[in-house]
Amino acid sequence: MMNSVSRTAPFFLLSLFLVLFSRPDPVFAHGPLRGKLLDVPHQIYYGFPGFSASQGLDRSVHARGQVYYLNEFRGYAFDPDEESLDEEGRFSDPDRARELTAMDFEALVLDSTLSFPFGRAHRMGISLRFYSYYGGFLDPAIEGFHSAFNLPNASREYFPQGKTAVSIDNDNGLTIDLERPGILPGDMEIFGIWTFSETRRTVWGLAWAVELPTGKKGTPGGNGHTDLGAQLLFEHLLGESFVLHLQQGFVVPGELIFGAGGEAKPLLISQSLAGLEWLCSDAWSLLGQIRIHTSPLTSRAPLNHSLFPGADQFEMPVTALQTGFRRSYDSWSLQVYLEQDFLTHEGPDILLSVAADWRIGSRN
Repeated sequence: MMNSVSRTAPFFLLSLFLVLFSRPDPVFAHGPLRGKLLDVPHQIYYGFPGFSASQGLDRSVHARGQVYYLNEFRGYAFDPDEESLDEEGRFSDPDRARELTAMDFEALVLDSTLSFPFGRAHRMGISLRFYSYYGGFLDPAIEGFHSAFNLPNASREYFPQGKTAVSIDNDNGLTIDLERPGILPGDMEIFGIWTFSETRRTVWGLAWAVELPTGKKGTPGGNGHTDLGAQLLFEHLLGESFVLHLQQGFVVPGELIFGAGGEAKPLLISQSLAGLEWLCSDAWSLLGQIRIHTSPLTSRAPLNHSLFPGADQFEMPVTALQTGFRRSYDSWSLQVYLEQDFLTHEGPDILLSVAADWRIGSRN
């Protein structure tokens, strides 16, 4: 029996390799990794997901579904020696714990997108998301992991586990609150991608977006106003196996457009991406990228951060490091990535995303 298994194992591994790494039609680039930065408070405004500069040349209709799992906790500054704690070292007063909670939740997010060619080198699309917030069943595991490797826990160890709450203190007149688990609709997005220059090694594109206020104002689902954004896209083939991705864009929050927000005055948002893609084969690529989004908020709530001792909560940019892969098949593609905010810790503690993209019609 063991001899039979040992003889068939190499054939099985060879078959698996051929399935994963073979596809008849080569492509210039699979990336960058595409997905939203789902961090409160940034997500209530439009965020460019990482469009490809060459997408404007794609002549097919695309239907895309993407699922995100994320876990997040952040508390306001306090002195544990001045608080009433129970025998486990956590707050004994639940009201006091809630008062000091900026955000504490686990979430599943569903993102659906439909896009189609429009003109010779342009495509348009529409996206809509739904957020599901609930108490974190992985809270003990994440807290234990940080403790085991002597990593900062952001004061998780003082708060009760499995809670759902959001309360963002800011000086911009914005209300962003969530008191209990629930499902929230997000804002609807209309976007376009124009590929305006292409050579054998370099592609330039321009993306634009309008976010419509279908989400509920005052919650993590939306801001209640129409946002506008534009972004420059650049891809360059390095040698024969690597692609450099660079992107820079700006988003104007809806409250700033014609004074629509009244007393609410968020800041102009800068959104950048720099990534490197390794084209393992015509069908398979590995990607790593960093995305930096500046904050729309100012605050007077101190941030307990060893690298930025003078900073306040929610004022630092998101510095999201994303690593993952893309696998292309004849009529659809798969994307998986992990995200961690390694520098400013403004993003989720952990985020996992899985996406599938179905293509209808010819690619070019």
